[in-house]
Amino acid sequence: MNTRPDSTNDLIRWNAFREGSESAFAALYSAHYRHLMNYGRRFGADVATAEDAIHDVFIDLWNYRRTLTQPQSVQSYLLRSFRNRLVNQLAERQRRFAETDVGELFGLLSPEPSAEERLVEDGLNQEQQEQVQAAFATLSPRQQEVLYLRYFTDLGYDEICAVMGITYNTARTQLYQALTALRKRLQPNWPVLLLLIGLFEK
Repeated sequence: MNTRPDSTNDLIRWNAFREGSESAFAALYSAHYRHLMNYGRRFGADVATAEDAIHDVFIDLWNYRRTLTQPQSVQSYLLRSFRNRLVNQLAERQRRFAETDVGELFGLLSPEPSAEERLVEDGLNQEQQEQVQAAFATLSPRQQEVLYLRYFTDLGYDEICAVMGITYNTARTQLYQALTALRKRLQPNWPVLLLLIGLFEK
């Protein structure tokens, strides 16, 4: 699982870049680039599209730095800004998604290994990996996104709500339903289920 950037350093860098520190701004970019890119790729964006959205977010941050306030979580603020930017880009590019709720975009057309594939690629054999991937594929896009943010980006429920624009109860319900569905689907293969439960409950 991805380890989230250090929140204390984030706030120090955030306040420094608001005062005009280019080195602090560059440090924020470096600390969050990989997390934003992975998140974008799960929306089906190619590298160039995701990079454009990341750059746009950070250009806006620099241009409007003097008017920014200090967020409770820099990571969730950046993820939310990036998500909004990327969803707008993908909605324009993919006309067939124009009428789709943004929560239904997550996980579509992703050309890179998904979070679940990266999770199990070193610990399971090919047959077990396929079983896990098939189980994840049964989840709704919104369930996949909540699961990704909770366990692969290590966000708390309040941060997930801020990123996705959903209520606390919705986040809890979606995560509960996702984990219940995975357990039910994988229960016949108990070694795989035990591995996932161990990872998700850390």
